[in-house]
Amino acid sequence: MSPVELFDPSLMILVVLAAVTLLSSLIVVEHKSLVYSAFFLGIMGISIASIFALLGFTFVAIFHVAVYIGAAVVFILFSITMFEETPLIERPLRIIAAVSVLLTFLLLLVIFGEYFGKTLAPINISYRELASLLTQKYWFALVVAALTLVTTLIEAITLARREEI
Repeated sequence: MSPVELFDPSLMILVVLAAVTLLSSLIVVEHKSLVYSAFFLGIMGISIASIFALLGFTFVAIFHVAVYIGAAVVFILFSITMFEETPLIERPLRIIAAVSVLLTFLLLLVIFGEYFGKTLAPINISYRELASLLTQKYWFALVVAALTLVTTLIEAITLARREEI
């Protein structure tokens, strides 16, 4: 890459968003307060959705914000408020965590290493075409995803209404 390509605004934004994602994910794992962890989980989700939007996947970014940030963070916060005492959080084994992060980074580097320096042309697709594709070709995956979301919602309602025995 030439020095001019290194200062491309899209690349700079991508690097900043990746740094925000990594930093907020570390805070999610390491913070003692579950409320702050949920807050930084939301920040992490927004930065990931921004990366999706930057790469041209606006529909995925919107879905990510609606489901993962809207539903997951709210579910975590409601779960915290439902229980009177917060569960004990054990400190993770730092060596195992560091090795896992290193192995994951190396694996991603091997998988995506050949794509560094290449430019991919974004493909524009209309929402009508996407809906048609989802309902005709990938209908089974759509049904499984819908059933998974409904099952999670039923479990959340059951947990919320369950009285202590």
